[in-house]
Amino acid sequence: MPRIPKLPDDTLELLGVRPKDMGVYTALLTLGTAPLRRIAEESGLNRGTTYDALKRLIDIGLVSYMDAKSHRYFTAEDPQKLTGLATRREVAIQEAQIKIKDVVPKLQELLGRSAHRPSVRYYEGDGGVREILEDVLKVCEKSKDKVFRVYSSEGIRDLIAHAWPAFKKTRVRKRVKVRAISIGKGGHTYGLDERKWLTKDDKAPSYTFLYPGKCAFVSVDERRQLFGVIIEDDAISATQEMIFDAMWGKL
Repeated sequence: MPRIPKLPDDTLELLGVRPKDMGVYTALLTLGTAPLRRIAEESGLNRGTTYDALKRLIDIGLVSYMDAKSHRYFTAEDPQKLTGLATRREVAIQEAQIKIKDVVPKLQELLGRSAHRPSVRYYEGDGGVREILEDVLKVCEKSKDKVFRVYSSEGIRDLIAHAWPAFKKTRVRKRVKVRAISIGKGGHTYGLDERKWLTKDDKAPSYTFLYPGKCAFVSVDERRQLFGVIIEDDAISATQEMIFDAMWGKL
């Protein structure tokens, strides 16, 4: 018996087909036409699960049926219909994109009405911290001065660098400048940056980014895993920048 090919679960999800549905469909392909009991045996599922899968497969056109005197017999449709199913899903997505384009501006208007309220977003792990770093560069690249400020803490800066090793090179390529106040030992300039030390004796429990309209704080949990938050608020950001600049001028 030839080996039954399988579609990856993520592909099935895009088609709107569940893995168990596909198992029932392939079982029915091998049987040709069969009643519920036989299909359940072939697919290794109970009758209730098999029947629910058959109903969904009928709805999307992959299975048809006929009623006999004592049983309902099911038949698998040509697998070529999977291609048609993918095409229909693609068309539906394109139509959804058109509708979304009409709705998004109206939703943004709602966001604008609450612009005076600070927005707080939480991030976890190396991937989350990289999102914070990308946001810092994206915002600064569009700003007038193209500069951000950081409180650079010993013990955390290396973990942040590990989250996105190419951050410094990317920053320099985008011509984004940085002023850093180091807390604890270590730290050095890389290009388009300045650095001063608040202290080399003590460490700080978090690393702070100050950039136009936003503040980001990155720290580690008890497992030494990174996490961070971005606070988006013009007033908070401006206040933190004033404090930073006053401290910078005295160091």
